[in-house]
Amino acid sequence: MANLTTIIKKKLHSKAGFSLTELLATVIILLLVSSIVATGIPVARDAYEKVVIASNAEILLSSTITTLRNELGTAKDVEISSNEITYYNPSRSALAKIYVDSGTKDIMFVRYLSDGSGQWYNEGTAPTLLMSTKTATKELYITYTSVTYSDGVVTFDNLSAKKESDQTELAKREHVSIRVIAD
Repeated sequence: MANLTTIIKKKLHSKAGFSLTELLATVIILLLVSSIVATGIPVARDAYEKVVIASNAEILLSSTITTLRNELGTAKDVEISSNEITYYNPSRSALAKIYVDSGTKDIMFVRYLSDGSGQWYNEGTAPTLLMSTKTATKELYITYTSVTYSDGVVTFDNLSAKKESDQTELAKREHVSIRVIAD
């Protein structure tokens, strides 16, 4: 060990410099290291993006379940027909409908208000996504295959977050049951 230290000290204090072979070996080693790093960056970036989108899917699914529980938890007069849920929400004094849009496959939401005469109107607003665009992401959507209502419990089957580009299922709950307290 002392011998190697002496050789290195002599080289550093020498005015002769490095030989061409030593410089070429250094350049080759640097090229190999930089090529390994350069090929690893896209792999790491792709892995990071997959983890982030999977995490976003879980968060979006969880937020959707919370929103559904908030909407349906105090619902009255719940009716289900062809995967559409229509109900009255007494806390908002509004009739509402939740359904899966056939074009986008996303869960949609529309609220109808009353003029006091028992007639319900939409105020001219189009149905919106159940989750606001701030919560949802461009590449994810939430959908379900069927919904049932029995004994005061609304049950969503296969509530899932999917990737828009290839419909890959990133997060899923087989059955989500929401007890309707007011009904």
